[in-house]
Amino acid sequence: MATNKKSKIVIVSEHPRRVPVSKKNPSGQTIVDRHLRHIEGQYLDLVLIDQTFKNHEKKNIIQPAKAKLFFPNEDKYDDYISVWVDYFNKKLNLKFPLDPDMLKALIASESTFNPDATNKKATGLTQITTDTLKIIQDLTGESKDFVFKDIRKKDLKDPNVSIAMGTRWLAYKKQYAERLLKREATADEVIQVYKGILNDKSDMAKRIMTNYRGFYGKLKKK
Repeated sequence: MATNKKSKIVIVSEHPRRVPVSKKNPSGQTIVDRHLRHIEGQYLDLVLIDQTFKNHEKKNIIQPAKAKLFFPNEDKYDDYISVWVDYFNKKLNLKFPLDPDMLKALIASESTFNPDATNKKATGLTQITTDTLKIIQDLTGESKDFVFKDIRKKDLKDPNVSIAMGTRWLAYKKQYAERLLKREATADEVIQVYKGILNDKSDMAKRIMTNYRGFYGKLKKK
């Protein structure tokens, strides 16, 4: 009498690919990660960024404060801010949600609401650096649970792209700060982590945070 054997299911995360024989690959094979199968629905490219913003339910989401900072165009990007904060608060199921005013104050301090703001290291409204751009698209990197795909440096001048990526990076830095501190991180602490100056006692770090705190305080003032 034949017996039924239970089959073992193995989830394969890598597969071989044939390549030209060389000193580096004498066998003519290399191993390739099956990237997108692992993150289906957990990444955004340019098309999905546009579609997600347009299709996101905008009723009853929290808007940042308006007309408080006296910058040209300071309220021009509020819809992007409110949508992406709401999106990532829900998508990442953040225990302590992001505050739209925190993101708006960050943009004020990083670029004064100039989408073309550029320096040697950073670009756009949220001043995404070249290093962050790589990390936030790396399936093995710090933000691997939700990444972006095929975003180039020049794309960061698009306010929708810059704010989407800046919000994602801010959410990661908030989670990182809370793991580091073993408690809920204050807005101040999250921004210090975002700017890479947590526990930095230098005069430059003090100026950076004084600038940010001024904007955030104005947005919160009734």
